[in-house]
Amino acid sequence: MEKQNRMLKSARMQRAWTPEFVSGLVGVSRSTYIRWESGAQRPRHASLDALCKVFAMSPAELGFVASRMRQVHALEKPEKPADISSTLSADGMVEVDEDDTFDIAEEDLPASLATWSIGLASCWQWYMAGSQRELERLVPTYLTRLMKPTLTPGPEQKTAACLTAQAYQLIALLDLQRGDFASAQTNGTQALVYSQLAKDWNVYVAAQIRLATIFSARKRIGSALNAYNNALHRINTNNDNISPILHSWIFAGLAEIQATMGRETEALQFLKLALAVFPEKPEEDACMTYAQCDRSMLYLYQGLVFLRLGQPRLAWEAFSQVDELKPVPSERMRAEFLKYRTYTSLVLGNMIQSCIYLEAAARAARAINSDLVFSEIYVLYEHMLAIWGQEPRVKALAVLFQS
Repeated sequence: MEKQNRMLKSARMQRAWTPEFVSGLVGVSRSTYIRWESGAQRPRHASLDALCKVFAMSPAELGFVASRMRQVHALEKPEKPADISSTLSADGMVEVDEDDTFDIAEEDLPASLATWSIGLASCWQWYMAGSQRELERLVPTYLTRLMKPTLTPGPEQKTAACLTAQAYQLIALLDLQRGDFASAQTNGTQALVYSQLAKDWNVYVAAQIRLATIFSARKRIGSALNAYNNALHRINTNNDNISPILHSWIFAGLAEIQATMGRETEALQFLKLALAVFPEKPEEDACMTYAQCDRSMLYLYQGLVFLRLGQPRLAWEAFSQVDELKPVPSERMRAEFLKYRTYTSLVLGNMIQSCIYLEAAARAARAINSDLVFSEIYVLYEHMLAIWGQEPRVKALAVLFQS
């Protein structure tokens, strides 16, 4: 047995991560990860690649020095994709590990799917925290692992397809935050396809909501309305089995679209329904792992409805409700609220307040690496320049967009 890998353990401890958290992100069992830290086992190529992406460090920085691995000739084997090729152990034997997704035994598949499910749940938490770049490297590795069990008929196919649909939703949102609308729509559609294969209607509804969000960002209101209506139709068909969070989210999205179309009565009715359906304890909702939707979502849509209806003071009051929330919203939601508070301050003609919120919003957008939010904030700054362009405080904000 090799010496304990203190470098890997130190990297984990410095981030205050548990072995369970890291193993979930990488997509292996806790026991496998513990063996890596103890030096009893080396990760295979695919797992080492995922591990490096999680920590944003090189193999050497994590204690896996290339010189410790001796190259040997092995019997030819059927080709596999390069990202999951076999890694040779220090004694020249081909390492056999449970994270080999192509040769995984059928009896081991349920445990592997359970591990990947935990990992994807952690990825969703990372997304809400703003870890854009890390996830862009990591999430595609889940698709690599999941694709074979997703496309292979059997008792675990629906479970695998459900996880694949979640991974595609996450990738679509990452695309959206980069401002790549075409890729976001493509991957969002893939999420819809795999949710239908899984016959998991909660994941299907969530995929429709993600597509509606993408269409709204592209200013394609008719397509967004169609996505929400498709989701609502599924809820009406399977009402008893649909998550209250997702049910509420659809009503909130429809409220904003109706307000955008100038239909005040319908918008306020949908908003009332969204508030009525939202669960008292959203954290207990079975879909919370990938919905990642708390009460701040209601306040955000409430403010958006009033903005679309031309009632900025009511919008400001709605957005202000988030200040009282415990626990505080995620970094991603915080950036959204700061952006819309900037816009509302601009509409109300409050220059100083607009400056304060625009600066905070720009920094929040950078913190979560969202090109989409940052570009929207820059558009707000252009409007501020058109109104208060001669004011020194407004001019000084230009430094936020110069790097």
